[in-house]
Amino acid sequence: MSIFTLPISSSSPPKRTRSVSRRRALTLFGAAAGCTLVAKNGAIALPEGASLYTWEGTALGAPAKLTLAHYDRSAAQTIVTTAIDEIERLERVFSLHRADSDLSILNREGHIETPAADLLNLLSSSSRFGDQTNGAFDVTVQPLWLLFSEHFSKQPGIQTGPSNTDIRNALNLVDYRKIDITGGSVRFAKSGMAVTLNGVAQGYITDRVADLLRDQGIRQVLVELGETRALDDHPDGRPWRIGLASPQDPNQTTETIELVDESVATSAGSGTVFDGNGHYHHLFDPRTGKPATHHVSASVITKRATTADAMSTALFVLPTSQVESVVKEIGGVKAVITTPEGNKHRFIS
Repeated sequence: MSIFTLPISSSSPPKRTRSVSRRRALTLFGAAAGCTLVAKNGAIALPEGASLYTWEGTALGAPAKLTLAHYDRSAAQTIVTTAIDEIERLERVFSLHRADSDLSILNREGHIETPAADLLNLLSSSSRFGDQTNGAFDVTVQPLWLLFSEHFSKQPGIQTGPSNTDIRNALNLVDYRKIDITGGSVRFAKSGMAVTLNGVAQGYITDRVADLLRDQGIRQVLVELGETRALDDHPDGRPWRIGLASPQDPNQTTETIELVDESVATSAGSGTVFDGNGHYHHLFDPRTGKPATHHVSASVITKRATTADAMSTALFVLPTSQVESVVKEIGGVKAVITTPEGNKHRFIS
């Protein structure tokens, strides 16, 4: 048995000088380059003749990794190249930092007449997630992100957030129900509206790549593209093991979960902060216009990474008293919510 890192750097998605990730509170406990190997017997027991291959790069600004078992190095490289091509294709749809992406065109023009089917699909799913979470998940919070980012960048060291007036003005542009996605086009109801898909696109890309690999007959793969999805079990016959990292210290884990044909996503306010003290972060409550403060992290385990991604954002925003009803509404969800006091609340449906 051997472990290899595939040298496909020439095809890797471009590095970003500015991360747009909203977390990350996940640490891999599997057999991948640069990670601790964990197995019950202290060794990785792959099928005879198979090797474990990994690729590392970026997807929408977040660290990305594929881990798969295969008998042939060349075939493994071809599989990974196919996955990278799909990542790059979807970046051209969802990226906020590419002027030519479908999302950038929509935000700049207020409409897009012939968007990629993936944008239509994801905006439709996002609208459904908004309905299921009583508006806690809302992809139109981008004006709030821009307001807070500009406020703190123009006044380094300031300890207070934007004025209530400025927040109210930005909130007037926040409402996912004001996105018209009928007739194969997308249009905003108000000038100045803007969408961010950072709370769901990484999960969507994770699912697209995982489904692509599965359709090609590939099994026993861990897909980590900002979110994590496991296809089948680990090649040594156990579940894939994922550590949930502490929101205060990403080098420390608070617990380990096991995945077989499931996905996990974690949202934490510490993923992106605007001020030096970390009081103002990027996970906004779309009903108040301010960063949510009920929790320090929210982790969701479910079948699809898209759902896990969106739900971890929504559950972070919601007060603890409202989490259970949303988890039941979604169905097939396990959630772990951590409060600022360090208490963990668990929900399952």
